[in-house]
Amino acid sequence: MSHPGEIDELKARLDAAERQVRTLAEAVRVLAGGLEGGPLEEAGQARTEHAARLAHELLLAAGLIRPEESEGP
Repeated sequence: MSHPGEIDELKARLDAAERQVRTLAEAVRVLAGGLEGGPLEEAGQARTEHAARLAHELLLAAGLIRPEESEGP
């Protein structure tokens, strides 16, 4: 039988995992939007770069990647 402390810990871990999944979904949505664009938007690299930067910032802010992982070669 589980102890109340174990249940609270599991709930906290589940809440954290749900937040991470929401953040990942938002980052994917931003990237997809940057690649896809709207029907009235001009295609261009600036839109794609902006979307990639925003997705990256979302992942950093959520702690899903560390700053040193985000630096290029």
